[in-house]
Parts: sequence; C-alpha cells; structure tokens
Amino acid sequence: MAQQSQILDGPSAAADLSSRRRRPLANRNFRLLWMGENVSLLGDQFYLIVLPTLVFHMTESSLAFGAVLLAAGLPRALLMIIGGVMTDRISPRRVMIRSNLARLAITALLTLLVAAEAVQLWMLFLAAFCFGLVDAFFHPAYRAMMPLIVEEQDLQTSNAFMQGSAQIVNMAGPGVAGVIIARLGTVVALTLDTFSFLFTSAALFCMHPPSMERPPTAARVETGAVTEPVKGRLLSEIGEVFTYIRQDRLLTILIGVVAAINLFFTGPLVVGSAALSHVRFEAGSAGFGAMLSSFSVGILIGTVSAGVARLKQPGLISLLGVASQGLFMVGIGLSGSLELACILWLIVGCTAGFGSLNFITLTQKRVNRAMMGRFMSLIALAEVGLAPISNAVAGVVADLNLTALFIGAGALLTTVALVGVSNRIVRTGEV
Repeated sequence: MAQQSQILDGPSAAADLSSRRRRPLANRNFRLLWMGENVSLLGDQFYLIVLPTLVFHMTESSLAFGAVLLAAGLPRALLMIIGGVMTDRISPRRVMIRSNLARLAITALLTLLVAAEAVQLWMLFLAAFCFGLVDAFFHPAYRAMMPLIVEEQDLQTSNAFMQGSAQIVNMAGPGVAGVIIARLGTVVALTLDTFSFLFTSAALFCMHPPSMERPPTAARVETGAVTEPVKGRLLSEIGEVFTYIRQDRLLTILIGVVAAINLFFTGPLVVGSAALSHVRFEAGSAGFGAMLSSFSVGILIGTVSAGVARLKQPGLISLLGVASQGLFMVGIGLSGSLELACILWLIVGCTAGFGSLNFITLTQKRVNRAMMGRFMSLIALAEVGLAPISNAVAGVVADLNLTALFIGAGALLTTVALVGVSNRIVRTGEV
C-alpha cells in the first residue's frame, strides 16, 4: 500500500516541487519576508540620501559625513557576533521584529526632530550609532531566516529571487528617493522610511516559521540550569561556532574566501574605480557612476543565472569564478578607456552575483540550524569589518600607483580562490 501510494503520488509531488521552484512566492512565509524586506530596503534609500543632505547642510564637510558613517560602522562590526548569539538563543524572527521596531522608533524620532527644525549634528551621530547597534542584531537574524522558512531544494531559487529583487531596489531606489526628497522634502522621505519599518514588522508578525532547535547552551540558560556568569556563557557560545567551523574544512574555506573578497575586492571597486574615473579617464562622477552601475547590472544578471542553474559542484564553480574576477580586475587596472572598464566590471559583476548566491545557498544547506545565526554573523562581520579596511588601504595604494592597486589585489584574490579550489572537498562538491 505504501509503495502504491508512493507511485501514485510521485508525479504529483514532482510537479508540485517543480512548480514551487518556479514560484518562490507560493511559500507564504517567504512571500511575507520578501515583501517586508523589499519595502524596508526601499525605505532605507530615503535615509541614505537624507543623511548626507543633513550633514552637508550643517557642516559642508566630507570629514563629518565620514565620521557619521564610522559611528554606525563601529557598533555594527563590534557587536555582530553577539547578534548571532542572540539569534540562536531566541529566534531569527523575534530578533528581526525587535530590530525593526527599534529602527522604527529611531527613524520616527529623527523625523520629528527634522520636522521641528531641531536636529543637530550630535543627534545624527547618535542616530547613526543606534542604527549600527540595531544592525548588528538584525543582519545575522535576517541571514539565518531563509533556511528556516524555505525547503532545502528551494533555497537556490528563493535566494535568487530575494537577492535579485533587492538588487533592483538598490539600483532604482536612490533615484526614486532623490526625486521625492527634491519635490516633497526630507520630512516626507523620513516619514516613508518610518512606515517601511512598520510594514516589515507587520509582515514578520504574520509569519509562522517552524520552531528552531535551540543550542544546548541556550536551553540551559532559559531553564536556569546554568550558573555560569553571563559573560562566560556568551564566550562559550561564541567559542562553539569557531570550534564548529574548524571541524568543517569547507566552511573554513568559505569564510576565508568571503574575507578575501571583501579585503581585496571592495577597495578597488569603490576607491579604485573613483580614482580611474577622475585621474585616468577624466570622466568625473559620471564615469564613476557608470562603472558602479555596470557592476550592479552584472550582479543582477549573475544572481538570476545562479537561481536558474543547477550545479553539481557549486563551490568549485563559484571559486573558479572568484579566481576569474581577480584576472578581470588586472584587466581593469590596465584598461585605457572608460568603456572597456565598464565592460569588465559588468563581467566581474556577473561572476560575483553568481558566486555569491551559490556561496550563500551552500552555507545555508551545510550549517546546522542551531549555529546558523552565529555563523552568519561571522560572514556579515567579514563583510562590514573588512570593507572599510579595504577602502583605506586602496586609497593609500592608489595614490602611489593606481595600476598596481588592481594588479596586486587581483593577483591576491585569484591566488586565494585557487588555494580553495585545491581542497578535495571543494573539488568533489561535497555538501
């Protein structure tokens, strides 16, 4: 009877699986997450445009604006791993809800201050610090949510759908925000941002993800069975994830590659492209924007392509893509025209989007759910912590020799990727 039922249900189950792969939004929890986060991301564009407007109106100083960004970046980087611990202790959904409600309160207060024309520079520093503090908890929770609400076989398509739509918002959002701010003012823009956090909080409240298995440490803490000091418990839970990663060679390689990408790639993309446009191509801001736009379009193409592809060895293919990025970066450093640089950045964006999606899906499938928040916090830390360092180093090297910046960074990135490829686990595609 069981075999008969399996035979009868087989084609229907296969068709249902194929249908869900084609339609990620058929998953109610994913649909709510997708709507909420895209609305929130669109709201973020208003803040990102309003913030420099307010700072430059008060100070006309780039240094002041950089300092405000630093005020947000420090708590975000320093507390990211703690955000991962809290995600595993509580749940991704609860941490996301609390983070969004905190963001709503910060934005609403800032909106009232701007409307009353009472905002001062120190208030912007405080708001940025608070946003960075909240982000440290939100990002690990957000990254840990997807494998909790999406079946393993649907992760690739769902990640592609989420990242692809986010990339579209990031491409179109600043322009939309700029027009609204120019026509309706900063108060309206910040009000829209405030309501975006209300919307995404409501969407999260409506979700019903399955319960997550708590790590043993967290369970003992809740029942009061642990008498170890809070600091000791926290360090113990952080130590658990490092031990877990050390025991898994593939995860160790993935962490190293993500760190290398953010250290060797981010600076040449942002600082190097700006220097190329202004110094070599003499195209100014327009040329810089063209290169970044080309890269963004490539990211979108690569993300969509990765969502469609079904690779037997995603780790191997993605690492080879990273190795090719380094070679194309060398080409960008040697390019003599803006047009060629834009084409190469487009290609680099394609490989970056393709590899990023595969890396994310691979880790979501491999990492134990009880460790997901802490592991994702390390991934996020590698991104937000190393990117400022990369930009600073790139600025120093670019002033000395702009071509050497791209050649050196590209060669190092390719080397790291090829070292990863040399590992047997990556080559065999073990998941």
